[in-house]
Amino acid sequence: NLDLLLQILCDPNRTINRLILDGNHLTSDYTNAVVHLAEALGSKSSELEELHLWDFNTDNEGVHAISNFVKTASSLCVLYLHRCKIDSVGAFFIGESLQTNTCIKELNLRGNLIRDNGAIALADAL
Repeated sequence: NLDLLLQILCDPNRTINRLILDGNHLTSDYTNAVVHLAEALGSKSSELEELHLWDFNTDNEGVHAISNFVKTASSLCVLYLHRCKIDSVGAFFIGESLQTNTCIKELNLRGNLIRDNGAIALADAL
C-alpha cells in the first residue's frame, strides 16, 4: 500500500539506504505515486544510496519530481529507472539533476522512450 510505504519513508527513526520498488503496482496512478514518493524521499536525501524504480509508468511530472529529489540526494550513487516510459523531456530533467548530483555512479535508463535530443541532453550533463 502506497500510504504505508510513505509513512515508513517519512519516519525519522528509520534509516533507508536502499529502496527497490521494481515492478511494484502500489497504485494505478503512477505519476501521483512517484510525486509523493519523491517528496517522501526528500526527507531521506542524505542517507539513500540506491533507488530502483523499474516499470513505473510515469509521465514527465513524475520524472521531474524524481529529478528534483536526485538533485538533493547527496549520497545517492545508484539510480535505476528502467522501463518507466521516460521520454526526451524526462531525460532532460534527469540530465539537469546529474549536473547537480555528481555522486551518481550507476544510472540505468534502459527500455525508455528517449530519443536523440534526450540522449544528447544526458550526454551533455555527463
